[in-house]
Amino acid sequence: MSTVLWANVLAGGAVVSDQQDRHALYKHADRLDALARELGLPSFAAACDTTDARYNTQDLPLPDGATSTNDVMAASGAWLSRGDGERLLAGLLEHIRAKQVRFGLLRNQHDEVVRELEDVLAFVRAQPAAERFNFAVVM
Repeated sequence: MSTVLWANVLAGGAVVSDQQDRHALYKHADRLDALARELGLPSFAAACDTTDARYNTQDLPLPDGATSTNDVMAASGAWLSRGDGERLLAGLLEHIRAKQVRFGLLRNQHDEVVRELEDVLAFVRAQPAAERFNFAVVM
């Protein structure tokens, strides 16, 4: 089992997830966060919520009333506003394409990072009721 990112939005207090494994975005999260800082974009790291990973690795019981880690994440997770999420994703995508940014030492994962960012941006834009955005770190 590997660790990945799933894209989520918060709409009306409920988490809506694309449930798609984003391997490249997880693997290169530190690089993406550094690029976001350089570009004056919202923090990539701040958009990554560890609620699910924490509950699963530490075998924590869910709080009363919660039926899943999504309930916990909705109430107290790490989120960006939808606008900041879109700005982060679009800004990274534009820069990475324009500068042909390389991801990886042995094998360039540029295309995978671009494809995953495109997919996540499309997912967010397809959620008209979304108020917030994040990535769940999923194991």
